[in-house]
Amino acid sequence: MRKLLLPFSFLYWLGVVVRNWFFDIGVLTSHKVNAPVISVGNISAGGVGKTPFVEMLIERLNFGHRVAVVSRGYHRKTSGTVVVSDGHGKLSSTENSGDEPMQLAQKYPELLVVVDEDRVRGAQKAVELGANVILLDDGFQHRYLHRDLNIVLLTVEEILNGDVLLPSGNRREPLTSLKRADLIVVTRCADVQEYERASAAGREQNLLPAETPIVGVKTKLKAFKRVSSNEIVNTEAFANKNIITFSGIGNPKSFEDLMMTANVKVLKHIVFSDHHWYKESDIKRIIGIRKQTHADFIITTEKDAVRLREEFAGFLVTEPVLSAEIQQEIISGDQKLDALLKHST
Repeated sequence: MRKLLLPFSFLYWLGVVVRNWFFDIGVLTSHKVNAPVISVGNISAGGVGKTPFVEMLIERLNFGHRVAVVSRGYHRKTSGTVVVSDGHGKLSSTENSGDEPMQLAQKYPELLVVVDEDRVRGAQKAVELGANVILLDDGFQHRYLHRDLNIVLLTVEEILNGDVLLPSGNRREPLTSLKRADLIVVTRCADVQEYERASAAGREQNLLPAETPIVGVKTKLKAFKRVSSNEIVNTEAFANKNIITFSGIGNPKSFEDLMMTANVKVLKHIVFSDHHWYKESDIKRIIGIRKQTHADFIITTEKDAVRLREEFAGFLVTEPVLSAEIQQEIISGDQKLDALLKHST
């Protein structure tokens, strides 16, 4: 079916190329704000690990900086500017904010978080709130806001297996757009050897710009937490236990792979669409499957847990629902990243 869409991918490519050309020649212009902007984005639809990478940047920049995250707030039920967190405990709702901005606000209470489909306006609001460094989440295609450091994330699979543009494939932009990147981050690396194989293949096939520094990261499980209380659950509790999982994320396979590294026995993974807003029927379905399989625990992602806390608090208390907290570990290029962050801020 996707092969039939290839002509439309050509039209999509043409639109992307013309738009980028207009920025390059100054017909469309980027606007600066009174704070350095670090953009974290990708060139493909679907999950590449942006949120845990943004979390890693927050933790590295928090010392000596007033950090703000500016995002579109994908799948939120509002428009315009919404201050998700003012850094002093004032939070918006998940419906008004979007799940990923709310996840960051809950995890880092002193973080400024602003959502706005107009990134320039959102960044200006963050500066008004006191930000002196702005992390632009999912910002590679949003060129109206000037950025001081342009970071692009690609998965190992994207490099080694290739892809084509939307709608026939998942690419938002052609690989030639990577020339705009100041840093390329290869995500979902199993180990250093896989990172080196992917980066070497990318350079040799001219998929990755020769002059752009590359960093490799690995996704690791940090902890399991009870969603109702944030209590950490010792992994020994899972010995000889049956588990079901559910997720509504861009790359559900990445969640399945993560569970395999945790050595837990997953009987079933229930997959919902990315940023899915859960309904009562979904909760009943999950509970029904847990009872049918006699599962001891239900495990979901941090992003899904955020969407459940406000609407289905009772489910989280009466059922053994845990979230899997993840983190990014740099396996190659740590000093490159630190040098670029220091230079741009």
